[in-house]
Amino acid sequence: MSRSKRLEGCIAVVTGGSRGVGKGSAIGLAEAGATIIVTARTRKSGAGQWPGSLDETIAEIERAGGTGIGIECDHSVDSEVEDLFSRVARDHGGLDVLVNNVFAEPKVMPTNIPFWETPVDLWDGLHRVGLRSHYVASRFGVPLMLGGKRGLIVNTSSGGGVRYTFNVPFGVQKCCVDRMAVDMAHELRPFGIAAVSIWPGYLMTEKFIAGSDHMPAALARSIVERGETPIFAGRAIAALASDPDVMRKSGQILLVSELAQEYGFTDIDGRIPPAPSRSPEPLSVFKAVDKAPS
Repeated sequence: MSRSKRLEGCIAVVTGGSRGVGKGSAIGLAEAGATIIVTARTRKSGAGQWPGSLDETIAEIERAGGTGIGIECDHSVDSEVEDLFSRVARDHGGLDVLVNNVFAEPKVMPTNIPFWETPVDLWDGLHRVGLRSHYVASRFGVPLMLGGKRGLIVNTSSGGGVRYTFNVPFGVQKCCVDRMAVDMAHELRPFGIAAVSIWPGYLMTEKFIAGSDHMPAALARSIVERGETPIFAGRAIAALASDPDVMRKSGQILLVSELAQEYGFTDIDGRIPPAPSRSPEPLSVFKAVDKAPS
């Protein structure tokens, strides 16, 4: 599939776009000529806890051939999200694509620690920004799509939705993100708006490149051996947004590598990385908790 300006005139909102899959989603849409409104809390390079910023993402969007608009937004604050979509309505008159990606990852993700020893605020952080925030963004974004009788909502997720990954709050968050897409698709079908959840594989993100000591060594090795760039997921989203028959996929959980096989796109190195497993069996790196409550 050609990555020509097939999305010229398309208005997209990508939440949590200063780095990772959010940034990759914005670049993938930009390659197809879309106008992308990107949200994040970090405006300038070096100002945040992790590498990446709105300014850097906008520069990458423009290099890829799209138009980028960066808006600072804290997705834990509903009024800021409402203001975001009011601005989109005022400046652009509607919305074609919404990528729900914002995520509040702790500096070190608790791994293989029993839930009864995990801080309760891990649940609150992962679910308020990363689950509830997706619902709120969709709540304010969908009215901007209804008039067009066409639109696409993409929730970014992972295999953690079906198998134990890192910890209990993380898995529940991913499972709920997937289910949200399925249920939104049911209600949106009469309006011609598709809702899907996508799973990238092992991701070579800015956080990983900056230092993989925040994750299990075996997982880091898998990322090195099988990893894909976040732009691969962005190209999947662009392919979905370009598909005139995308409604046939609405309500599904879609693997980025499988979409690459179908639509004919690749990662930036020309490869199609292996698809993640849909199996509910935990990866070997996530051992069973064998510690009794103290």
